[in-house]
Amino acid sequence: MKKFYISGLLLLALIMTSCNGDDGLIPIIDDVDTGPVTPLVFETNLSEMEIFSGELSNLTPDSNVHLYDLNSRLFSDYAHKQRLIRIPEGKAMQYNGDSSFPVYPDNTLISKTFYYYEDEGNISSNKIIIETRVLIKTEGTWKLGNYIWNNNMTDAIYSDDGSIVPISYLDAEGITQEVQYQIPSSEDCITCHHNYETVRPIGPKLRAMNFNPNNEETSINQLQHFINIGLLEGVSNISDITVLADWEDEVNFNILERGRAYIDINCAHCHQPGGFVPTGFLLDFRLETEFSETGIYTHRGQIEDRVQSTTPIYLMPQIGRSIVDSEGVSMLIEYLEAIEE
Repeated sequence: MKKFYISGLLLLALIMTSCNGDDGLIPIIDDVDTGPVTPLVFETNLSEMEIFSGELSNLTPDSNVHLYDLNSRLFSDYAHKQRLIRIPEGKAMQYNGDSSFPVYPDNTLISKTFYYYEDEGNISSNKIIIETRVLIKTEGTWKLGNYIWNNNMTDAIYSDDGSIVPISYLDAEGITQEVQYQIPSSEDCITCHHNYETVRPIGPKLRAMNFNPNNEETSINQLQHFINIGLLEGVSNISDITVLADWEDEVNFNILERGRAYIDINCAHCHQPGGFVPTGFLLDFRLETEFSETGIYTHRGQIEDRVQSTTPIYLMPQIGRSIVDSEGVSMLIEYLEAIEE
């Protein structure tokens, strides 16, 4: 009887010690008091979203918000874009063997702020901040929201409505440029971000982030930086992830790589299976699609015409630009001529 009593005491002590976790054993009960995570929602004011700290117009990321950039970028009437991502504490993006989108945890927030400098030749000049687009992932689903900045640039207000904002600025040569900047409506946003019945991000694919942005947050490869700070898991060697060509880089990438990269980032979100364009199954502009199956060669004449057009409905892309991307189009024509050979 005494033996059983002693054994019982030892077992009780072991259980209590395990719960304390002081001896390295895994606690029996975990996160009992944490409760469910409150899903993110779109607040009325951008200042309530905890994306920025300090004076809002400085666009200073909050302490748990991280800068990111893309190797090739979507053209938006020459507007600058500040891209930010916030991953919930203790969570990370997960690499699943695909160089496109990682698996983002719930309560991930991605933002993109569009602005011009009053004087593009002087980046210390005032910013003309127009809008901040925000994606939040809750309960496995991405939701889209847009915040329109007030004239004083002290805050931005949530809006589902699209509008045209006249912008005037000095370009790098000191020439005044006028842009009829298009703020998309919520329906416009869904048009570009919709694939089959799913809403998802467009730009932040791993292959598009696999480079050295040399920004104020990191001077090393961006994905390696994310791994180092615990924001990306599931990959130990970033060379396992492909690299999207920088279409502006003539030194490290050839014209075929640059042309495909430009089409991928500017056109493929609609021109792919499940994309908004009804003929998406005939035109699959995704980088991972074999060239012979993209439809690029067959439709090269239309591509050349539409990227140079400013006619509504006919121009491509139809949403997000009102002028021609002169540098991008020049490169793209060179690419289209190269594939004819």
